[in-house]
Amino acid sequence: MMTTMKRLSTLFLSLMLTLTLVTLFPISVLAASFELSTSARTAFDKMAASANSSSANLMNNQYANILKLQQQDQEWDNKIKDLHYLNEETLIVVKKKIQLVDSDKLTNLQAKLTQARERYKPLFSMYESLNQQKAVAKKLNHKEIYNLLLSQTESMKIAVQLARTDIRNKESSYTTAKSKTAATKKLLRATLDGIAPLKVQIKVSKNAASMTQKKFITETLTLKQSIKNGNISTTLRSLDALVTHAKKVIEHKEKTYLLEQKISEIERKVQLQLAS
Repeated sequence: MMTTMKRLSTLFLSLMLTLTLVTLFPISVLAASFELSTSARTAFDKMAASANSSSANLMNNQYANILKLQQQDQEWDNKIKDLHYLNEETLIVVKKKIQLVDSDKLTNLQAKLTQARERYKPLFSMYESLNQQKAVAKKLNHKEIYNLLLSQTESMKIAVQLARTDIRNKESSYTTAKSKTAATKKLLRATLDGIAPLKVQIKVSKNAASMTQKKFITETLTLKQSIKNGNISTTLRSLDALVTHAKKVIEHKEKTYLLEQKISEIERKVQLQLAS
């Protein structure tokens, strides 16, 4: 039953990560938007053929540049997606490891403390009982019984003191270890807190890329209209604008990837601290 539940939990987690990645990293807008129909491509080639050599070369070169940038854009999407997925999986594992820091050690110390308390219970109970009887004998002025009970409590006193010392030592070991573990966990989690501002920067970078992609899409419509009208100058201007927008999108994605790398570095730092 537990194995089945673990498998279902793992499957659910994997599904959620996949859905998240689909949302965060959709198919490249550049790849999807820059598509010339057969008729538009034919019109483009005819326009280039009718233009002077300088304009024709520039048109063809810029068109080729856009296709190249389009491919680079897709590659960056894949790299970002893969690294983000790895970072998210690693973060889950690291958080779980932090939660379990010194868990075996603390469980063992707590068990020893509990065992000591249980082991000494009969001794403490007997000692308390004898002292109570001694108090009653004294009150009733039974000197012989009192002296007998006094002798017995005196003979047990060292054993009781040693038992209490043993319990105090085990309590001290447990509370000290618990405090140290809490401090270690706090330090590790503080290191992981450095991820949050990076995720904010990633969101900003992604939004910037998205805004530039929208400009790219709008300019693509202008390009297609210019090709349809056979206007060489406006076609060249649109091609130049598309190259500029495409480069800017890639810059934003390069920044996003670098930020994901910084998250990886933080996670590696925590992993090293956990291993030490």
